Amino acid sequence: MPPMPLINASQMTLLLNQLGDEAVVRAPLLDNAELFQLDLRQRDAKIEQIISSRAYSDAFGTVLERIDALATQNGLEPTLVKQVKGELPDYNRLRDAFCQAGVEEPTNLHEIRELLRQARGSNPARGGDIYYFAFDNNTLRNRFYSLYIRPCSPRDAHYNLLLAKQVRDELDPREGKILYDFLNAFNTLYPGLSISDIFQNQNRLSDRLRLLGLAEWNAVQQSGDAEVEDAPDARDPDGKIIAAYAKFAQKPGRKVVALSSDNEFITRCSGQVNLTGQIIKYPKALKSSYTASWEAAGRLLYQLAILYGRIDIKTAEGLQTRLYGVWREKGAKEWDQEKLKVTFTPQETPQEQAIRRNLNILEKICDS
Repeated sequence: MPPMPLINASQMTLLLNQLGDEAVVRAPLLDNAELFQLDLRQRDAKIEQIISSRAYSDAFGTVLERIDALATQNGLEPTLVKQVKGELPDYNRLRDAFCQAGVEEPTNLHEIRELLRQARGSNPARGGDIYYFAFDNNTLRNRFYSLYIRPCSPRDAHYNLLLAKQVRDELDPREGKILYDFLNAFNTLYPGLSISDIFQNQNRLSDRLRLLGLAEWNAVQQSGDAEVEDAPDARDPDGKIIAAYAKFAQKPGRKVVALSSDNEFITRCSGQVNLTGQIIKYPKALKSSYTASWEAAGRLLYQLAILYGRIDIKTAEGLQTRLYGVWREKGAKEWDQEKLKVTFTPQETPQEQAIRRNLNILEKICDS
């Protein structure tokens, strides 16, 4: 049988449709810790029994202890062990994935929606300001544009958007790929997980997170509503970003609203002419359960697959689905198209055949 066609983030509902009523999501990189359970019996997906911060910390600590024991047993260099440990996402990364998927919303979303309402109602012909919404690095990483500003239909409003070139520079991968001694150590510390099939020649965790932010940069830039401002010289990255937005705001009639989750960044925006900062607040901990759209649940699985490299989903009927965010052959094209690799155990089940058939139909439609 030919390999399963790759699936992209926007097609994840096709996968969810074949998972049955209930499923469990686990992270092999955390020694198969259970992240949460999915209840797919209703119009909206229920994400339940989400691992708590304490339980996550316990699982995280146990994995670190196991890694240290294996490292000592195999005489691995401390620098290589540290690199492998750096590939383990902490609890904050899990929480971020829920925010990036839109499952967990900002606690002050009403404030930003009020600003968007003011922007829609401001008429420059009658002396009103022309609003521009500008983005900090963390705002792009959290996909705020795609979730809360991007038009979903021809009727929806378009807003003026602003990007600083320095933000783009911060999203460039810089840590290198998982290769050679690093890859060998990774394999040694995770026997039985086929680490090479997942991570060989792939970006490290920190760079995968940058690439997720870069995808959002591209979405903003390709919207047709964005301008990019270069930054004057400044002593620090945030200073360059703020200086770029302040420079753009100097033209009379403009009002630039800089969106960020960084309190210091917002404070530094104060006192600038026609530039104001708007904080975006997120909860510090996840709830034990959420109700979300199927699209948001699918996006969550995508974000987690990138985060952990691979997640495993087991249904109540015993179907095991492996969702790869990275795999050894993944390249720039697959990143640009937000592709995932999917495998099933057992193979050639009705669920696999249905997904394969639907993906082939979609591919023919896109090619026609």
